[in-house]
Amino acid sequence: MRLFKLSLLGIFLIAFWSCSDLGDEVNEDCSGIQNGNTTVDECDECGGDNSTCVNYSTEIQPIFTNKCTTCHGSSGGLNLTSYSALMNGGTSGNVVISNNGPGSYIIKKLRGTGSGGQMPASGCCLEDSEIQLIETWINEGAQDN
Repeated sequence: MRLFKLSLLGIFLIAFWSCSDLGDEVNEDCSGIQNGNTTVDECDECGGDNSTCVNYSTEIQPIFTNKCTTCHGSSGGLNLTSYSALMNGGTSGNVVISNNGPGSYIIKKLRGTGSGGQMPASGCCLEDSEIQLIETWINEGAQDN
């Protein structure tokens, strides 16, 4: 019986050491690739090169101020006059989901894919480049910068 136990132990040890990846740590990069090297840049974007960093106060807020705050300043269920007001959301709840532009309600409303009508309600839509800039800012973490 003792010889049998030693044989089982020997088989286990041989199997354990012969498996080359057993015990190796498997890391995933920010895009989910095992042992990849894609990193998060300063803008909090996976695989970004820091060239797209969008600034809220100089790029996003001016869009809201010029095209949205007529309705969404003191009425309309959502206040877009400041970063903190935007992040507080509106009567429909949160409108920004950090790092998820396509899933953010504000992007859906600006693209006309959210419930109700496309925003802004008066006049026509924001330029595609403006919507993309807002979406990029959200994808970068919706920072108060």
